[in-house]
Amino acid sequence: MPDFHPTIRSDNPDPRVACALLLDTSSSMSGAAIDELNRGYAALCESLAEDPLARNRTEIAVITFGGTAQLAVGFTEARYLEPSTFTAQGMTPMGAALELGLGELLARKQAYREAGLEYFRPWLFMISDGEPTDGERFTAAAGRVREVEAQKGVAVFAVGIKDANMETLATLSNVREPKMLDGLKFIELFQWLSASMMVVSQSVPGASDADIAQQDSEEQLALPPADGWAHP
Repeated sequence: MPDFHPTIRSDNPDPRVACALLLDTSSSMSGAAIDELNRGYAALCESLAEDPLARNRTEIAVITFGGTAQLAVGFTEARYLEPSTFTAQGMTPMGAALELGLGELLARKQAYREAGLEYFRPWLFMISDGEPTDGERFTAAAGRVREVEAQKGVAVFAVGIKDANMETLATLSNVREPKMLDGLKFIELFQWLSASMMVVSQSVPGASDADIAQQDSEEQLALPPADGWAHP
């Protein structure tokens, strides 16, 4: 059985950037959408593993929400990240996914501190083609995400697919608006995410949340443009 809460590897003293991917795997993602999502995730794994800095500094976790919200992939250094096959089923418990994703990120930062590692501001990256089926829970969770974002504790990104409720996704962040995926360009999206993680991994880390807030580093990073995957 996989270890969903792995310890920090002692053979890697590099600073870390944690990215929690919240992937909608509800039944509406069946067919071509889930197939392309899997292909895109495989491209992300391959791309990060090839970069000499990102492969050691980036850690990815995957929370899927289809029927239930669950930790499908615990935080894994990019050099050890492997493709997974996600399946589509059930409703869209987006609120539960937000709770789980934010909790995992905060716990991972605590693990970095205990290990004496510097770290970058973590990313919470949600992809969904619908809207939450746990409305009240989602509203509360989105509010908590915005609070942590305002404290420079997390960088929040949201991407909508097909019939996604963009107004709902917009409530996740007061810093940036959600993007609509152009068709099913998941490979291009995950290539952008990989390139962005590479940019972050090459920047100056903070020794603590206070240092990250003082540097305001994420807003100053020149992330790649969303050309090629975001809907015009």
